[in-house]
Parts: sequence; C-alpha cells; structure tokens
Amino acid sequence: MLAVAQRLLHVTYVWGGLSAYGIDCSGLVHLAWRRFGVLLPRDADDQAVATSPLALGAERPGDLYFFARPGRKIHHIGIVTAAPGGEQRRMLHACYRRRRVIEEALPAERTATLVGAHRV
Repeated sequence: MLAVAQRLLHVTYVWGGLSAYGIDCSGLVHLAWRRFGVLLPRDADDQAVATSPLALGAERPGDLYFFARPGRKIHHIGIVTAAPGGEQRRMLHACYRRRRVIEEALPAERTATLVGAHRV
C-alpha cells in the first residue's frame, strides 16, 4: 500500500481530490488502500473510527497518523513511512501548506497536533 501511495508523490493537493490529477490527505489514504480492495471511509475522522488504534511508538510503515487540534475532530491524516526512532517520525501525506503530496519528518506544528497512530 505504501508503494502505491508513494507513486503519488508530488501530485497537487486539491481539497476533496481523489485522483492523480489532485488529491487531499484522506483521499490519498482512501485511494491507496482501495487499490488492494480495502474500502476505508473517505474522510480522515471516519478513517480513524474504521481503523485500530496503536500506542504511539508501536507504529510501522503503512500505518496511519491522525491529527487534531485540542477539542476538535481529526482534520489531517498521513501514512507512516518509517518506524519512529526517538522523537523522529516520518510520513507521506497530501500537504495543504506545500500544495502537494510529500514525504517528510513531522514538523513541530504537526507533532503538536498528533493524536494517534492506527493500523488498518
């Protein structure tokens, strides 16, 4: 699944997008898993409900990171690309700020809103 999602690196971020012409964070996860016959809901908060929570630190490549601001519902999702080492976490995601799909270490503003890791 991760290899399928990585094929979408550099695709333009489009809110609600679900194709190689434009995609958003939850669309990236939905599309990558759908390729293998796994039907996840379309939106990040619903994807969190449909997957199994993990203890932070137990995640591995292909698992999912979920993000929310305090008191609010989940607003962002990324695919884990490397097992965490210390405080270093990496993910592939459709990044609104960078306007494309990227793979990166979680920046401080993402780490501050990380609310969990899940497995499909």
